[in-house]
Amino acid sequence: MSGPGRAPAVVVSALAVLMIGACLWLDLLNEPIDRDRATMGWGTISALVGAIAVATAVPVLWRYPRHLVAWVIALTGLLWAFDGLCESWSAYGMAQSPYPPLTGFAVWVVAQLGAFLLVGLPLVLVLYPTGRLMSGRWRVVSIVVIAMACTLPLLLLFAPTSALNAEEFQLPLDTGMPELPIPGDVFIGLLTVGRFLTLLSLPLAVVVLFARQRGASGRERMQLRWLLWAAVMCVVVSGVAIVLQNGWVVTIALMLALGLTGASIAIGILDPEVRDVDALMGGTVVWASVAGTVIALDLVLVAALDRLLGDRLDERDATLLLLLIAVTIYAPVRSRLTTVVHRLLVGRRGDRYSVVTDLAARLEESGDVRTQLPALAVAVATAFKLDYVRVEVFGHGGGTIAATHGRQPRDVREVPIRYGEEEVGRLELPARGVRSMLSKRDQALLVDIVRQAAMAVRSARLADDLQQSREQLVLAREDDRRRIRRDLHDGLGPVLGGVAMRLDAAGNALDRDPETTRRLVAQSRQDITDALADVRRLVHGLRPPALDDLGLLAALDQQAERMRSADLAVTVAAEDVPLLSAAVEVAAYRIASEALTNTARHARARHAAVRLTSSAGSLLVEVGDDGAGIDPEVVAGVGLRSIRERAEELGGRTEIVCPPTGGTRVRAWLPLTIDPEEHR
Repeated sequence: MSGPGRAPAVVVSALAVLMIGACLWLDLLNEPIDRDRATMGWGTISALVGAIAVATAVPVLWRYPRHLVAWVIALTGLLWAFDGLCESWSAYGMAQSPYPPLTGFAVWVVAQLGAFLLVGLPLVLVLYPTGRLMSGRWRVVSIVVIAMACTLPLLLLFAPTSALNAEEFQLPLDTGMPELPIPGDVFIGLLTVGRFLTLLSLPLAVVVLFARQRGASGRERMQLRWLLWAAVMCVVVSGVAIVLQNGWVVTIALMLALGLTGASIAIGILDPEVRDVDALMGGTVVWASVAGTVIALDLVLVAALDRLLGDRLDERDATLLLLLIAVTIYAPVRSRLTTVVHRLLVGRRGDRYSVVTDLAARLEESGDVRTQLPALAVAVATAFKLDYVRVEVFGHGGGTIAATHGRQPRDVREVPIRYGEEEVGRLELPARGVRSMLSKRDQALLVDIVRQAAMAVRSARLADDLQQSREQLVLAREDDRRRIRRDLHDGLGPVLGGVAMRLDAAGNALDRDPETTRRLVAQSRQDITDALADVRRLVHGLRPPALDDLGLLAALDQQAERMRSADLAVTVAAEDVPLLSAAVEVAAYRIASEALTNTARHARARHAAVRLTSSAGSLLVEVGDDGAGIDPEVVAGVGLRSIRERAEELGGRTEIVCPPTGGTRVRAWLPLTIDPEEHR
C-alpha cells in the first residue's frame, strides 16, 4: 500500500499522542484543590483510555484506510482523548483569574459534548465486521439503533442550563454556549426519554449483532466469535472490578476491557485465523468459571476460620493455620472442584487418553454395528458435553443405519467418518453454541474418536459382509446342486434311460425287422445328441467354455462381436496381461460382458471400448462408452450390483463414473495375488 493510504493512521496516532502529552502537562500543573473546585479529575486518564482505543484502530486503518468500523473506534478514541484534554484545561482555566480563552468551551465539552461517547459502542456493534449495515429489515433496525443512540447526546448538546441544574448536575461556570429555547421542566422530560432511548440502543444493537451472527458463515462467523470472546472478557473484568470495589482497579479494568475489545475487533478484521478463537473462548469460559468458584470457596474458608477463631490467634498463627489447611485438605478439594467445573462446562475433551480408551472399551463390548452406534453417539456427547449427536453408517446397498443422542437443533454440521479413502458414515453435531466451538486440540480428539469409530464400523461391516457372503455361498452352492440334480434327474437321466431301452429294442428286432432297428438306432442317436447339448449347457453355466477354448482376450473379442451393430462399434485391447487364475478370468469376462450388455441396452452409445491392463498387483478391467451416462437419480440395477459383487468376491473394487465429457466408465480392479495354478 502506498504512503498516502497510510496517512489516516499516522494522523490519528499523532493527534492521540499530542493530546495525551498536553493532558499530562496540564495535570501536572493543576493542584488537587483546583481539580476539586472545578469538579474535574485527571484528564490524562480519559486521554489514555482514548489512546488505547486509537491504538487498536490504527492497525486496521494502516491496512484498510476506509474501513468504517476502524474509523468509528478511532474517532471515539480521539473524542475521549479530547474530552480528557478539556477536563484538564477546565481545571487549569478555572484556577486562573480571569479565565483564559476556551475555558467555558472546555467545560461544555466535558459536560455535554462528551455524551457522544455513548454512540461509539452501538455503532460498532451494528457495523462490525464488514463496516456495512445489514440488508433487509435489519438495515432499518440498525438505522433505528443509531438514531436512538444519538438521542441523548443531541439533546445534551445545547441543553438549557436550568434543565441540567434541575438534574442535580451543577455546571461550575457559565459555558457561554447557545441553548435551546425550551423551558427547563419541559426539557427534563425530553432528557428522560432521550436517556431511555440511548440506553435501549445498546441491547438492541446486540440483537442486531446476533441476527448477523445467525446468518454468518465461514470467515465472518469467525470474526464475530472474536467479538464474543471480547464480550466474555469484559464480563470477567467487570466482575473482578465489582468484587474488589477499588477506584483504581475499576479504572484499570475499564482500560483493560476497552483494550481487549478493540484488539479483538482489530484481529477479527485483519486476521481472524491468527489464533484458534474457539480454544480461546472455551479456555476463557472454563478459566473464569473455575476462578470464580475457587475465589468464592476461598472467601468462604477465610470467613469460616475468622468466625470460629476470632481474635484468639495472632496474624502469624492464623497464617500458618491457613497454610496447613490449604496444603492438607483444601488443595485436593480445589483440584477436584476444578475438574468437576471443567467437565460440567465442556465435558471430558481435556482428557484425551481417557476418552479414546473408554470409547474403545465400549466398542469392544458391542460387536454389532447397531449396538456400536449408540455407544459412539453417547461417547462423543459425553466427551464434548454436547446436547445432540447423530451417527449414521452407510450400507453397501444404499441404506443407512443411524443412532441419535439428544434432540436435533436447527443448525447442525456434518463430520465424515472415513476408513482410508472410503466414507463409511458421518457424524452430526450442533453448529452453534459455546460447546460446539471446537479448538484445534478438540478437533484432533474428534479425529481420534472418528478413527476409532471408523475402524469399529469397518470391522463390524466386514463381519456382516463375511457372514452374508458365507450364507450366499451356501445358498448358491445348494441352488447349483439342486439345479444340476434336477437337470440330471429330469432331463439327462430319462433321455439316457430311453436310449438304453431303444437300443435293447433295436437288438431284439435286428434279425426279424431291420427297418425298425435302423429307426430305433437313429432316434437313439438324436437323443444322445440332445443329451450332449444339455451337458454343454450345464458346463457353460459353471464356466464359459470360450475361456478354455479361446482364452480371455479372444473370448472378449467374441462377446464384442455379438454386441456390435450398425449403431454401436466395440473394440477390445489388452496390455501386459499376465497368466490369470480361473477365478480372475471368469470375473473379468463376466464384468466386461455385463458392462457391454448395459451399454448396448441403455447407453445409446456410438462406440464402446474394453481395455485390460495390469499394474500394482491387480488386473484393471475398463469398459467405457460415449453414451448418455447414468442419471444420478437412477437406482443401481442387477447389472451394476453384479459387477460390484464379482469384484468384491475376489477382494477387488469397482468404480462406475460418468465423466463431464459424457458417457460412462466402468473400472474394476481384480487382485493378481491368486495363484493361477491353484484355480486351473
